[in-house]
Amino acid sequence: MHAIERMSAAGDRPGRIARLALAAAVAASSAPAFSQAPAPADPPISAWVMGTTVYRGKSKGQRYILHASVIVPGNPQNPGGAAAFGVDDAGNVTFIGRTEYQPTQSLSTVRRKFETPKPPMTGEQAPRYLMVCSWPVDDARKANGAVTTGFGERDDSATSISKDGTLQESLNVKWTSVPSARAKGKFSKTDYCGEVARTGKSSAPLWLLPGKET
Repeated sequence: MHAIERMSAAGDRPGRIARLALAAAVAASSAPAFSQAPAPADPPISAWVMGTTVYRGKSKGQRYILHASVIVPGNPQNPGGAAAFGVDDAGNVTFIGRTEYQPTQSLSTVRRKFETPKPPMTGEQAPRYLMVCSWPVDDARKANGAVTTGFGERDDSATSISKDGTLQESLNVKWTSVPSARAKGKFSKTDYCGEVARTGKSSAPLWLLPGKET
């Protein structure tokens, strides 16, 4: 009797091995793939607007500036150019400005003085989304490499307005970095960054009015 049981167990051994192999395969397929490399992060940006409208006195007028930067992966030390674009809640894309040349591309920055036709400046007049671009340039200041692009969304919780009686009113607006999937499609009508990198000009209308140099 024991011999028959041993023979039965031995005869079932291939079946048991197959079942164990199947269970191991199922477990492996459902386990997290810890060995997979993470997707590269989108280049972060830093952007803000600050300024003041003075209503009377010798300093009467507007003084606003927008600053927008994108961190280029790899910390490249070659020179580069940069540009920035905005899009409002209605989907209108505007050209904020460009930097033709900067000695180091790793932190590419656009700074622009501007004025609003409807002073004082308000947070709602600022773009909802920003796109900041950077590209390497050669000794002739011509684009000679891939364009790096980062995106930001206006952070209305960080907008601040301060008033000094009836004399002046100041504003601060900030944007925070967002994944490209959230904002890239809003700038997809034209290759805005590539256009500026190649030609130095943009088909998008200029955002607000040029500021006065002081």
